[in-house]
Order: sequence, then structure tokens, then C-alpha cells
Amino acid sequence: MKGSMTSGTAGKAPRPVTVTNTLTGRKEAFRTLDPAGRKVGIYACGVTVYDDCHIGHAMQAIFFDVIRNYLTFAGYDVTYVRNFTDVDDKIINRAKDRGISPAKLASDMIHRAERDMTAIGVAKADHEPRVSLMIPEIIRMIESLIARGSAYPTKSGDVYYRVRRKSDYGKLSGRKIDQLRTGTRDIAGGEKEDELDFTLWKTDAVPDASWPSPWGVGRPGWHIECSAMSKALLGDSFDIHGGGRDLVFPHHENEIAQSESANAAPYASVWMHSGLLTIEDQKMSKSLGNHISIQKFLESFPAEVLRLGFVQHHYGSNVDFSRAVFLSCHRRLLYFYETLAALDAFAAEVAPSEDGTAHPTYAAIIEEFHKAMSDDFSTPQALGALSPWLRKGRELCTGKKAAPKMSEARAIATGVRTIGRVLGLMTQAPETAIRDLKTRLLPELKITEAEIEAGIAARRDARAAKDFAAADAARAALAQCGIELRDGPSGTSWSIRVSLDD
Repeated sequence: MKGSMTSGTAGKAPRPVTVTNTLTGRKEAFRTLDPAGRKVGIYACGVTVYDDCHIGHAMQAIFFDVIRNYLTFAGYDVTYVRNFTDVDDKIINRAKDRGISPAKLASDMIHRAERDMTAIGVAKADHEPRVSLMIPEIIRMIESLIARGSAYPTKSGDVYYRVRRKSDYGKLSGRKIDQLRTGTRDIAGGEKEDELDFTLWKTDAVPDASWPSPWGVGRPGWHIECSAMSKALLGDSFDIHGGGRDLVFPHHENEIAQSESANAAPYASVWMHSGLLTIEDQKMSKSLGNHISIQKFLESFPAEVLRLGFVQHHYGSNVDFSRAVFLSCHRRLLYFYETLAALDAFAAEVAPSEDGTAHPTYAAIIEEFHKAMSDDFSTPQALGALSPWLRKGRELCTGKKAAPKMSEARAIATGVRTIGRVLGLMTQAPETAIRDLKTRLLPELKITEAEIEAGIAARRDARAAKDFAAADAARAALAQCGIELRDGPSGTSWSIRVSLDD
């Protein structure tokens, strides 16, 4: 959300970053359209709201949430737009099956999508336009295209874009115009001048999903929607357009063509595409019926496990779903939180005013984070750079307390939390998170908390009776289940054996 991410370069010029630009096919220095080099406009394609969001939607949303967060942290003034497609054939068909209006279905699904994005820590965009509320802007853009000769209406009231009038059509996907097939979500009409032409406006009279226009009652085609919404909120030209790799063609290719034709200006300077989530190497999607909803996922794992599962990969990578992967992330997240809890306890005597940000260790942690993230938003490198600091923090906490060590512990904890806010990790109170993570992991270890407490009691009783062999056996039995015991001044506590390598 705009203004919610404290800048890591306050009072300074924004941090230079590089990005992989699909349009040029290379990694390049990011340069804003803003002459001052600070304002950044980002548009990311949102969900089509005919069903609940699945974790494939979550992956794209999380990646662009992190990208927005980091640019803000790096000193940029970001305006982020993420739309809802609430006018679509799939919505109309699903609403008909349920015996409700398309508008009712879309409204319900938007509320559920907002619930799901909040649950996984994705902050609201600065603008979240809905197609149904942007019909006047869409009609004006279509009128501009007709006036310029780039589009034409038919006798039946449909309007098509003339693909061959755009000499550089195909520049995003690298496809040659004579080798193209339409492959769009359009309802094919019989009045096209050319098979490649795509729909801007289609004749239709479905209640709550059609509007009057100069060409008759109908609704917009898929591609024109994003062009009109981005123009209304970011202008003719803006900095970054994002979306999943599956949208490169035809959706994003058609956006470029119609926007540049209508506006007589370049469209987005940088195109960033996230990878796809697969199950056994098959794309996850609602239409294939192999999707896992966000709500279903959250029944098994905390939300931050999902975020960690994604950000341990580069945003441009494909991620293959596996329960084992998320179980590993679950353990890794527990390691993070237990380290934070230990650092907090070790540094508890440090004055609250000494937040650690003035310590050289904090500066070193943040510099390593910037180095990783400024290189095409490399979240895997950022997590890798964080690992040695977490290990050092744990080592600090095993030694005797001394003012310099406690100050460094506070600096490490503050640095970890600062990075966590950008990545959407380690945002909870450690004690709360640790309890939840441990409770959820126990079924995987096939042991209950009551059994653990019984084992601890048996060990305690054996030690009191000086039966050290029995005490060691009780510890070993718990260790076989992955449970570690820790003796301290207040007694024996337990945790689940985890490490950064899990």
C-alpha cells in the first residue's frame, strides 16, 4: 500500500535497480519516465473473478507485492494498480449455472479475493479498478481507435482491431504476424476483415453484463479493458507492466498494439513476467480443475509459509508444487522466528531507544539486501544473504551477555525484521508464530504435544532419581521424532529440529 513501506534510502536518491525486460529480452538498468527519477507507475493484471483465487494467483500477487515493496523501500514513489476483471464469458457462464446475475457473482468473488489477498499478506494496490466501472473509458478508447483507422465496427455491432495496421505487432512475444493464430478469449464473429483481428467490443445483451455504446448494446473484449484502465490511472505511458508469463501472448501483445495505436505514444517501458505454478509440471489453473484454493492451502499451512515457498524462487522462475517443499519452508520459517525470539531475549536489557539501526551490523545487513534485490529483485539471493546473519545471531545468543553483544543482537533482529517487512515474512510476534508453527508441524511428526510433555516429565523424573540412562533414553525417543529439548533456568522446553538447510 502506498506509503506503508519505510524507505531504506530516506533523504537520498532512489537505489538503482536492474530488471529483466520481456520487451527487450535482456536485463537492463531501470530508468523511470519521471525526469526526477523517483515516481514509478506499475500496472499488474489481476484476477478474473468467477471463482475463488488459487495459489497460482497468489504466486503472481506475492511477487509483485514484493517488487512494489522493494521499490518503495529503495526510495521510489510507487503508484501500483492491480485490476479486477469482473466482465468476462467465464463469469457470465458461472453466474448462469448458479442462477444469479454476473454482477452478483463478480461482487461476491471480489470480496473473497480481497479476503484471500489480505490473508496472505498482499497489501491493497493504490488503485484496484473494476472493468464494470470503467466502461466509459473503454468506449472512449475504442472510439479513438476507430477514428485513427486502427479499428472498425461491423454491421452487427462488434468492433475489431486491425492487427496488420500495427507494423511492429509481435514485438513483445517475438512472433511474426504471418505465423499468428488468434488464440484469444474472443467470441469469434463472421465479419472480420482479417482472421488475426481481435475483438474490442462484442454485441451482447446479458443483464448486468452489457452496456449501451455507439455500436449497440454489448460489452468490451478482454484486452481493451487493461489498456483503458491503465491509461485512466497511469497515463498513456508508464513504467512497469506486470503479469504472468502466460499472458505475454495474446493479452499483453494486444494491449501494446491497441494502446500505442490509440494514444500515439509508447505503452509500458518495462514488461515483467512472473513464472507459472505447476503441479507435476502441469500449469495450475481453474480451467484445468487442478487448482488449490488459497483458503484450502491455509487450512494446512500458515500464510507466511506460502510466501516463503514462492520468494525462495526468482519471480521469473516456474515453481512446481509439492507438499514436501512447503513442509521444508514451514520448518525454515520456524528457524527464523526462533532466532528472532532468541535475539529479542538476549537484547532485552538494551534500551528501547537503541533500535539497532545505528549499528554498523544493521547497515551491513541492509546493504547486502539491497545488493540482492536491486539485481532484478532476486529474492533467493536476499534470503541467502540473510542466512549468515541468522547463524551469527544464534551464536551471539549462546554466549555470555555483554553490552556490545546485546547491541549487535538488537541490530541483527532489527535488520531481519526490516527485510521481513519487504518480503512479507517474520511480521508476527515470534512467540505467537512459533506456537502456531509448532502446533501445525506436530501431525507431520506423528506426535502430540501431550506425548512430548509426557516424555519431558519422564526424563525429569528419571534425572531426579539419578537414572541417567532412562533420562537419556527419554530424550533420544523424542529426538527420533524430531523433537529437541532445551534445558534452561526456568526448566525444560521443547522445539522441532530445524535449520536453514531444511
